[in-house]
Amino acid sequence: MEEKLKQLVVADTENTFLKSTEEEIIRRYADTVFVQFLTEKMYAEEYFRDERHIDVLVISARDYEQEQEALQKQQIGRVLLIEEEIGTEKVYPENVEVLLQFLSSEDFFRKLEEAFRLAEGGEPEEKTEEKPRDVHAIAVYSPIGGCGKSLVSYALAKKLKKLDQKVLLVGCDPTQSVNVYYPAGSYAKEELAERLIHPGDDTYWTILQNIEQDEISYLLPFEKNLPSLDLGMEQWEVLLSVLKEKRDFDWIVLDVGSLLDRKMASFMSKIDYLILLTETNQIANRKMQKLLGDPDFLPKCECFLVANEYRTDGMRIASESVFGVISPYTSWEEAVEDPVFYQIALKITE
Repeated sequence: MEEKLKQLVVADTENTFLKSTEEEIIRRYADTVFVQFLTEKMYAEEYFRDERHIDVLVISARDYEQEQEALQKQQIGRVLLIEEEIGTEKVYPENVEVLLQFLSSEDFFRKLEEAFRLAEGGEPEEKTEEKPRDVHAIAVYSPIGGCGKSLVSYALAKKLKKLDQKVLLVGCDPTQSVNVYYPAGSYAKEELAERLIHPGDDTYWTILQNIEQDEISYLLPFEKNLPSLDLGMEQWEVLLSVLKEKRDFDWIVLDVGSLLDRKMASFMSKIDYLILLTETNQIANRKMQKLLGDPDFLPKCECFLVANEYRTDGMRIASESVFGVISPYTSWEEAVEDPVFYQIALKITE
């Protein structure tokens, strides 16, 4: 006898969370779960008009409130209620679990699996005390403009993700150059700039609301350049401090640009690893030697000197001086797959 498929309904008529999970839901449950997506208000109203058996309902808080009367007629095993911000003033039935909208996809699917198990009559898992996550910050820096810092930041984040690390990529340089590797069209709210300049109790939640989950998680770029928003390295220190305290990520990869001043030095003192990027030409070598001659600037942490051969004048750097060399490539898609990034990721996670 063919096993009956589990019933999963995902209702998100405001499209507040669905876009980051829909494709993965289909991929994971195509063979074992019948999935119904409700993305239009009229369709949701029509769907809930009849009595149905639903093993797990994933629904936005707004849709849940609007469809209360219709939902009371349904046979629903478990409800995962997606809230923008979790409060203590609301009381829900026992089969409802409230999740934060900005929950990572990894945690969301863990909750979804648990909901299926509870809907089938399973017992709640015994909660064990989790070991606090160790958060590491790694910065990509060079005194040389246009040498590939953003590409290195993006490539390293991808490799850390492949090693099952929770990674957040942050562009800190004034033009946020790393955003060329993000999907176009989404920007951070200017409210985030205000919260970083004047931090308070809601700074953490504001940061979470501006983190996008794609192949890797990344902080959305601002539509304006950072100086026009009065955002400098002091504000990135605030962001780094908050995220390290909350421990949501294993790694925070920071593209910090090419500025050379004391504010940058203060920021660098908060990181755990540094990738120092240079090029194989005489001009880059002079700038790098000047930097290395200032012992007060560089942070006292493990440093990886990496040479990019994209713009070379034939100069060769002694192999014992560098951790690795990025070979010249004809496209950035090829460049991000250079073995040196995987070697760095392995080294810092071993």
